[in-house]
Amino acid sequence: MRRGVSLIEMMVVMAVIAVVLGVGAPVLSSVFDLQQRGEAKALADLYKLLQTEAMLRNVTFRIAYNLDRGTYSVEVGDPGALIFSDPRERERFEEEQERQLKMFTDKEIERGEASDIVDRQGRFSGLSVPGFPSGGTLPDSCRYAYVYTPQYGAPVTPSEEPPETPDEEVVVYSHIFPDGTMEFTVVRIVDIDDPADGYTVEVEPFSGEIRLETEETAIGASLAWIPAEAPESR
Repeated sequence: MRRGVSLIEMMVVMAVIAVVLGVGAPVLSSVFDLQQRGEAKALADLYKLLQTEAMLRNVTFRIAYNLDRGTYSVEVGDPGALIFSDPRERERFEEEQERQLKMFTDKEIERGEASDIVDRQGRFSGLSVPGFPSGGTLPDSCRYAYVYTPQYGAPVTPSEEPPETPDEEVVVYSHIFPDGTMEFTVVRIVDIDDPADGYTVEVEPFSGEIRLETEETAIGASLAWIPAEAPESR
């Protein structure tokens, strides 16, 4: 009875494995690239849809990105919902809101007596309209590298360690308004094992143009044409 394999047979097996790996690796890479591009394209299409629907329905939409779970969800709110141009403005608003809420008891807040203060930033709720996109989840091969809007001041990244509670999960919001404008937003989706490989979705606030880029560009570079100050009147 023959036992073992000859050196030639081992070399043949190793050659076959090398060929399979050589052929399979590009195929897998292509599949992952298609997944990243597919998710980026889906987000771009979602922004265009929400832009149209916000004008038709006279509402404000926002996309809530959960960076730790790799999900996004669509929420709808009042047309006059506030956003902030930078983190300092947001902090001042929240501090003032907290100061005013301290003038009410918990029971008064529960009865809605402080609703004018609570509603200043707008109330948002999830969507449950049949046929209308309510959100999605990134494939296992992808993750968010970051999401940026001006109100956060810098790109927001996922937690370095898994959050212990849902309240600790990193959630970032991007808004679409009823006048057709959108909050300047940059979303970077990358390969879960290679942060240099991915797609960037950039939402231009005034024209509503959505850009898809494979290369990572400087945030805000596309808006360099906008003057920092209005022209002087004569």
